Amino acid sequence: MAITERTRLMLLTCPNCETVFRVDRDSIGDTGKSVRCSVCAHIWKAFPPMLAPEETRGEVQAALRTILLPLLVLIMLVGIGAGSVMQRSTVTAYLPALLPVYEKLGLPVMPRIDQLEIVDLTAEYAGDTLRLRGRLFNRAAFFAHAPMLEVTVSSETGDALLRQVIGPDGTVIRPASTVPFFVQLVIDDVPEPTVTVIMLDDLAQR
Repeated sequence: MAITERTRLMLLTCPNCETVFRVDRDSIGDTGKSVRCSVCAHIWKAFPPMLAPEETRGEVQAALRTILLPLLVLIMLVGIGAGSVMQRSTVTAYLPALLPVYEKLGLPVMPRIDQLEIVDLTAEYAGDTLRLRGRLFNRAAFFAHAPMLEVTVSSETGDALLRQVIGPDGTVIRPASTVPFFVQLVIDDVPEPTVTVIMLDDLAQR
């Protein structure tokens, strides 16, 4: 038996009288069919011919494309989704409008304080007033959220005299850039007070 690619007709040979017939391949089906010779009336079961290697390869490639393309898209979507969760601090630094979305999903966004540094910290005293200023420096190569800062004034014995949480002048810090912060505090006349500033795991308030 043979099959022509253009017409999809197959050549069917009677095993009894060897008469050759041309029949539609679809009429035989994939599992075969009982047929009768119109010349000698012999009945036998005919089967469709094997697909040519090129046709088989083409069908396999088409099937692979049908399966692999959606799978590849799914893998990409999963990767993007996982990345947007794991890197949500960076994502929301570029797109602050997404902050409420993460909050509704129960995914808190915290600043990457490991990528930030407090620089140019100075304290000036004038009577009972302390003026503290400095800058937050972003060492990373991407945008970062500015955190809230906790300022503590301690005595020379280490006792905390005053503690206050402040916010910097900006909420987002560009790569290799800084945002300033400033606070003015009123404290008792304490000899040689110590001032410390630490970054908190809270986003700077707008």
